[in-house]
Amino acid sequence: MLRQSTSSDVAPFTVTKGTEAFMIREARLDELVSIGWVAAEAFINDTMAHYLSSATKPMSITSKADLRALYDLYYFLYKACMIGGGRAVVALPTESSSGATKIAAAACWYPPGKRIKVFNALRSGILRCIRNWGLRGFMRVSEEYTSITHGVFERTFTAKAMGIPVSDVASKGRRNKRKTLLESDSWYLQLMFSSKQYEGRGLMSTLMREGFAYAHSVTPGIPITLDASSSRARDRYMHLGYELMEPQTMIGVQRVGSQGIAPSKNNHERIELTGVPYWCMVNWEPTKSLHWKEKDTSEA
Repeated sequence: MLRQSTSSDVAPFTVTKGTEAFMIREARLDELVSIGWVAAEAFINDTMAHYLSSATKPMSITSKADLRALYDLYYFLYKACMIGGGRAVVALPTESSSGATKIAAAACWYPPGKRIKVFNALRSGILRCIRNWGLRGFMRVSEEYTSITHGVFERTFTAKAMGIPVSDVASKGRRNKRKTLLESDSWYLQLMFSSKQYEGRGLMSTLMREGFAYAHSVTPGIPITLDASSSRARDRYMHLGYELMEPQTMIGVQRVGSQGIAPSKNNHERIELTGVPYWCMVNWEPTKSLHWKEKDTSEA
């Protein structure tokens, strides 16, 4: 029998939100299809997705092509995480009218020293993403976005010069030695979303705190990084103990507007090519956030 959660629980456990109960546990590979479709709907208006896909008009929930392309992307990202040493955690309603898995929320974590590898990317379906968005989209993800984001992370960790005992980074036999923490030594929250049906239940906060608890249980004292693609997500993450690495990061300047939309002959609206803002963030001491009181209804 699963236990009810506390503020420092590691999955699996159950949690009650209002009158609804949810199971929090690690995701299974056979749930990737469900995760991919729910994520596609959750990110249909995401400005970064617009930019990476070279969109010339906003994506639509009624467009099968738009949803399929996003499904392929998030299926790929979650599978690459799960088979590449990462950790995917889901929230599932305990009472579902159908026998199929119903995803209420999901998170995708990479531990220190683990990130997407080329072989795992190929195994996870990156070629479908390239087919959907072309070489331009692939280069925007693999080169431009990765380079800009890593640059911000690297500058921040260099300036912080946070030291940790050598023993904490799997080095043995050297007592009283310390290592300056690199971005690659941190946890990385690649993705987190809640189903539109379950927004406002506080499930993302629950998954975040579960991630804090798990990280503390295996690598105490190690910070967590992420990047937020909307001001709404940025503010939620700040509520959960994250701080901005830099005030704002820009991508696609002189190519797209703030919503990630590129001008085209069919788009008669004037678009100011400011680029897409996003926010690189870090929680240096995630264990401090484990004991904050959780809000049940005001968070995603």
